[in-house]
Amino acid sequence: MMHNKNVFFKSEPKQSIQKIRIWDIKKTKKHLGEAICRLLPFIHAFSGCDTTSRVFGLGKGALLKKVKSSAYLQDQSQLFLQKSSKDQVVKAGEEVLVDLYGGVQSVEGLDLLRYRKFASKVVVGNVFVQVHTLPPTSDAAKLHSMRTFYQTQIWIGEGHDLDPNQWGWYTSENKLMPVRCLLPPAPQKLLKVIRCNCKQNCDSRRCSCRKHGIDCSASCGECRGINCSNSSIVTQSDLDDL
Repeated sequence: MMHNKNVFFKSEPKQSIQKIRIWDIKKTKKHLGEAICRLLPFIHAFSGCDTTSRVFGLGKGALLKKVKSSAYLQDQSQLFLQKSSKDQVVKAGEEVLVDLYGGVQSVEGLDLLRYRKFASKVVVGNVFVQVHTLPPTSDAAKLHSMRTFYQTQIWIGEGHDLDPNQWGWYTSENKLMPVRCLLPPAPQKLLKVIRCNCKQNCDSRRCSCRKHGIDCSASCGECRGINCSNSSIVTQSDLDDL
């Protein structure tokens, strides 16, 4: 009976845009087609939701458009809806991100693409490179893909046997926290150049480390990477099974 009901989705107006949009769900489903509709849980989680990380500068519309136009990306997306291994999930997630950032499929991975994009920005730019505009490292992408897989499996009712601590989170004070990175975001020589000297909590763009998209570290003047909102402390025992 519910299949015969008309369902509509109304957007919340934003501060900057007061226009309200309304979608007819039946028409939207027909327009997208059954195959793409089945992939929507993955698209929503991978492009960023409350429980997964968000890819800077790449919204849901961009990912939806890419997946709709690429049979290869649809195949990679399907792996997040199946009982896939961790290796399959990580590889599929990296393939999707390489495509989103304009990389060459099956030729260059995220780390090579990240370096190529960085070099290109350095050559043509006259200001310093904003690190958050680069593709994520393969390490960060791995953790993002793992969280996406877990969340997608939960939404489709298949994740009851999965442990979130094995899929990109760690437990701290009875709360699940995302593991942001296991490896440094850049060579150590470069990271030593970037440090902050914040007197407060490193919670604004005035913090040099936050501005460049990296955690505060022991080289920082005041916080030492252990006493601010821009530090991430994860014990080895939390990560042994990742």
